[in-house]
Amino acid sequence: MTAIDYLTRTDTVHIATELRDGGEVVTPIWAVVVDGVPYIRSGYGPRSKWHRRVQRTGRAAFIDGPHRYPVTIENLDDETVNGKVDKAYRAKYAGQGAALRQVVSPQVRASTMRVTLQ
Repeated sequence: MTAIDYLTRTDTVHIATELRDGGEVVTPIWAVVVDGVPYIRSGYGPRSKWHRRVQRTGRAAFIDGPHRYPVTIENLDDETVNGKVDKAYRAKYAGQGAALRQVVSPQVRASTMRVTLQ
């Protein structure tokens, strides 16, 4: 499975982020792919620990069993793309109730990040 397949087909993906001491933490999150480009959001906005680590380093990796997909991450500031990302979250996570409403809320939309595979 490629990284794009993993991020497209897997409901809860696992992101590995770097600690200041060089260790890493793996966190389950949601991810979507829009027009071939992966996007992630922190359901808890900027106060999430994994989000703060990604903001500090600009990089992470997605872990799928034995597979590791290194990525760089940048904040998204494009309302048109953010609308498409909302639509993708609503389609992929339909039926997730309050968690879905939270991930497409204005506060969480502000934490949308574009993922670039390395």
